[in-house]
Amino acid sequence: MATDNTSKIAGDYPGGIRITCILDEGAPTIVTSYDQQNRSQKTLTWASEIEEGDYVGISNDTAGTYAACGGIPLVETPVDKETLVIGRVRSTPRLVRFPAADADANDLSERLAGKYYRIALVEIYGGITKIKDAVVKSNGTNGVVQGVGTTLNFNITDSAAAKDLCFITAADKGVGVIPFHYMASGEAGDTATVLVGINGLMYAVTGS
Repeated sequence: MATDNTSKIAGDYPGGIRITCILDEGAPTIVTSYDQQNRSQKTLTWASEIEEGDYVGISNDTAGTYAACGGIPLVETPVDKETLVIGRVRSTPRLVRFPAADADANDLSERLAGKYYRIALVEIYGGITKIKDAVVKSNGTNGVVQGVGTTLNFNITDSAAAKDLCFITAADKGVGVIPFHYMASGEAGDTATVLVGINGLMYAVTGS
């Protein structure tokens, strides 16, 4: 028989960076209910509901671009065998917009475009000390996948010119950074904004 040596002594200490995130809870279902006076009201249920206190991972859906997410992270219930668990929900989720019909919010791209989702304050871990928007330039071969920083090399030339954080994509060597948004590889020279978490020293290249 297993032995339970857990304790009720509190052990939750301050840490992490708290930031508002979009919750990817899957497709909502609109339910109509009635009170005792036969008055109807509509409520939502979610395919994968997230609650305060839940741990969440970075959503790696390609719909999760910086523009589509309004510049904030998109998180979801952790997925089996993915190394993307990034933090914990620290506030009661709040609905942004109520869809008129289920069909309006069946897929993530529809939910992001219509703002048919909930948001909540998430305590971000992963050793991240700073969360910052950055301009990423494509090398024409490599894009940006959420949670995978190996393709992000610090762009010395563009960062110096802009006096801001800039990257260029590469096949490997990227360290010290965790991207929260998706960027397609596109063509060489294509640029996009991506939110990143900085958790260490970054690998730099001359860039362009």
